[in-house]
Amino acid sequence: MSQLKFLTAGLFVVAMLAGCGGKDQQVESVQRIAVEVAQAKYDDLTAVKTFSGTLEGAEQSKIYAAIPERVVALPVSEGAYVQAGEPIILLDKSGASSQYNQALAVYQNARDNFEKMQRLYDQNAISEVAYKSAKTACEVAEANFNGARATVELSSPINGIVTDIAVNLGEQVPLGVPVATIANTNKMRLTIYVALEDIDKMTIGKQAQVFVNSQTPIPARIVESSRSADPQTRLFRVELEMANSGRVLKPGMYARGKIEIANLKNVLAIQNPAIFSEEGIDKVYIIRNDSAFVRTVILGITDGMSSQVLSGLAAGEVVVVVGKSGLRDGMPVLIPAEDSTDVSG
Repeated sequence: MSQLKFLTAGLFVVAMLAGCGGKDQQVESVQRIAVEVAQAKYDDLTAVKTFSGTLEGAEQSKIYAAIPERVVALPVSEGAYVQAGEPIILLDKSGASSQYNQALAVYQNARDNFEKMQRLYDQNAISEVAYKSAKTACEVAEANFNGARATVELSSPINGIVTDIAVNLGEQVPLGVPVATIANTNKMRLTIYVALEDIDKMTIGKQAQVFVNSQTPIPARIVESSRSADPQTRLFRVELEMANSGRVLKPGMYARGKIEIANLKNVLAIQNPAIFSEEGIDKVYIIRNDSAFVRTVILGITDGMSSQVLSGLAAGEVVVVVGKSGLRDGMPVLIPAEDSTDVSG
């Protein structure tokens, strides 16, 4: 019996030792997540926002048809440079809605009569009243003819590039929609749309940068800023204008405009890689006693690399910037030696 008690006691001791050894082994097997950290600190932040849009000529004019006649000629093509008054689209002058031929006949008759009356007036053969009456009739007929001609000879109102011709030869022109567009491309404009929180920063004359197909910035400035939002998008229209040396910029090009919206000095900031979001709430992992803990933060502006901290952190607190994905609240972490000086407390 005594031998059985001894054996039982021995097994109990072995079991206890095995249990203790297992706990030690389990404690030693807890792995620390390797992370990189940085301190929250005071810094200067300049926030720049990027907006995209399509380039247009700074001065742009659309041509509309006044009568629904057939296109009989297209003297110029898209991309051509035209002078003000140069025809872009020619319509059928003898069409049912055209008054061209009638107006031309009346004008020619009035002009011939005026020329005859002028010769007689120079010879003192008619009164001044008769002369002025013939002159007025000629001027009215000429004005009516020019108006009729303008309806069938759709001409450019400005010097510029033909950026769009929306009709083809033989088609009947539509009414109420542009049939051609001409743009003066010595200067270009970029139209952007901004939200309510940014519109107050879009002051007339403010400097901006525009990027087109390269990383070389083109200096620009704000020349128009809408005071009312689009009722559907709730966005405000803003116009940027820039010089177009050599006319290298073309209407229709995609462009990005960068505008400074804030310049803050000596504000508490953290690096952007430290920030993550849960259900729309910004959070970071702070380091305390070699462990990571979740902390909710409220952020302000960002310059793309760092963000302003409005609340949730104090200067000097250490946050995780690399290794967040493997962390959970309260997890122990392993910090490289070169980062350990950042950790206090």
